[in-house]
Amino acid sequence: MGRRSVTVTILALVFIFANECHAESIIKLSPHVTICQNSTNGAFIENNGKRLVIYGDPGGNLKRADKVLFTHSRRDVVWAGRQLVKNGAESVVPAREAENFSKANDFWTSFVKARFNDSQQQTTKIPIIPLKVDRKVGQGDTINWQKLTVNVLDTPGYTRGAVSYFVNVDDIRYGFVGDIIFGDGHLLDLYSLQDAVSDAKIGGYHGYAGRLGELISSLRKVSGQNPDILVPAHGPVIKNPKVAIELLIKRLQTVYKNYLSINAGHWYFKDRCETLASRVLEPDDKVDWMPYAETIRKKPPAWIVPIHNSRLVLSKDGAGFLIDCGSRTIIKEVIKLRKSGRLSRLEGLFITHYHNDHTNEINELLRQFKCPVYAGRGSKDILENPGAYRLPCLTSQGVPNLTAFPDGHKMRWKEFNLTFYNYPGQTLYHDALLFEKDNAERIFFIGDSFTPSGIDDYCLQNRNFLHAGMGYFYCLSFLQKMHPDYLLINQHVVEPFRYNQVQIQHMKTKLEQRKRILARLFPWDEPNYGIDERWARIYPYGQKAKAGQSLEITVKILNHSDSSHVYTVKPNVPGGFKLQPEMAVLNIKPKKEAQARFEITVPNEVSKNLYVITSDIKYDKWDLRYWCEAMIEIQP
Repeated sequence: MGRRSVTVTILALVFIFANECHAESIIKLSPHVTICQNSTNGAFIENNGKRLVIYGDPGGNLKRADKVLFTHSRRDVVWAGRQLVKNGAESVVPAREAENFSKANDFWTSFVKARFNDSQQQTTKIPIIPLKVDRKVGQGDTINWQKLTVNVLDTPGYTRGAVSYFVNVDDIRYGFVGDIIFGDGHLLDLYSLQDAVSDAKIGGYHGYAGRLGELISSLRKVSGQNPDILVPAHGPVIKNPKVAIELLIKRLQTVYKNYLSINAGHWYFKDRCETLASRVLEPDDKVDWMPYAETIRKKPPAWIVPIHNSRLVLSKDGAGFLIDCGSRTIIKEVIKLRKSGRLSRLEGLFITHYHNDHTNEINELLRQFKCPVYAGRGSKDILENPGAYRLPCLTSQGVPNLTAFPDGHKMRWKEFNLTFYNYPGQTLYHDALLFEKDNAERIFFIGDSFTPSGIDDYCLQNRNFLHAGMGYFYCLSFLQKMHPDYLLINQHVVEPFRYNQVQIQHMKTKLEQRKRILARLFPWDEPNYGIDERWARIYPYGQKAKAGQSLEITVKILNHSDSSHVYTVKPNVPGGFKLQPEMAVLNIKPKKEAQARFEITVPNEVSKNLYVITSDIKYDKWDLRYWCEAMIEIQP
């Protein structure tokens, strides 16, 4: 075909898809190219009665195809091509993501344990059932079909190893680019880009949208192909690609510049943050770094003992109150203090948040020192049942027998007044503790929420909401109201510090700007959907069952929108499993979370030790297939 014409009738193809893919969703782009816009896009090129498919057939009416070309391994896209491959179509997949297709079982088997202590936070929206791989492709490869030549480009960014396909049909140059762009200047989300940045020696947990540099490079490569039309995996067809790409790049750079300006990593990584900036921004684009907060002294008052990322508060009679315990080294140091006579006994432990470097060794500490353990009510469940969640840096060690206080609870301990606060800074499940010593300092233990350079939101999977009165907006407003002589202690920063009112307002203003920028970047009706991967989740994430046993799951939906929405929830269970009910409908008010309960019965005979269930989520214009997942381990 190339830039020549080929005789073919498209009316039959339109009729085939009119049943499931409604007529208004069938788009004839040129005489030989048609797309079906459904939960994902399906692109079909026909010649001589044969069919080349990109992404798949979301309408579910095609029986056969010669080939199915997959751009990336996201299961919310891959599902659409699975049946065609099963019916005999040759599958073509990105070489760098081939194992996500062919060895899906291996991933999930290892992930049962790997999900704990996970600091990489790569998306788990990959297939749960293996898909046959016939050909692996990458940069520079060509696919020949019916006198057409399809060129392959590596276009990583939205996923690590994605490719794009370019082909000339009907004198039009088409590009099929996966999810690296959504319509004119949009991107589906930022959290899928979380990754390590090796150039800056920054790991995956600290790599806020770490693949932005790769994504921008990929977008420019796509533009360099001079396509006439882009067909992404989701969203509208793009008929002015260069303009759409430049708009997306500008928006990505704007949000990243905003992020860098007030990020906590500038304190930890110093000049390495310039490397982060140079990978994404233009050479003459400068970041407006916020000046560091005032560090009042080089170390805390004498009654506070820093022990790695833990802090021990000592009373004048030698009793101690510990903040967090994530390592055996911390326990050894506490034991040394007791042996030296400086610590007489441990009378309490407060947990700022669930991350493993703050919780891994709490149970061992309690074997050495019998003392009560305190946390906020909002953190109680994740601390006791970490396996019920999929979040960064989970410990595998649940903490039993917690005393969970409500927000604002006050307690007298020795010569101190203690006030416990819900403090959703670094993560949604986060608390803080104010120590006020009689006639002395006010110390606010804030976990990991701030450093002198700004806010600790560099891991997008931590669920940092951008809503008024929530997340960092809440935390910053709290600081604005605090007594002016407060001191902040971050568990990883030795120096106590405090912000002035100008800095606090500056951070709030930057966050307000960020929300407006993200609203333009994302196609959602509310930008928090694009930074909160867990707005739809299955609870518990992991549980164990025996053959023949029934168990309960809930699908939890957080409506980030400013208006009520009706969400349709439909779990997908493995063959032989029973599900009651088969679907549920939730009418959820703005900024509220609701849940749908389901009972799953495991068959009496099972062939595997692990099963993964998923759930489809529909609301408004969105039809999100296999969107969230959970795991069931089969016990003997």
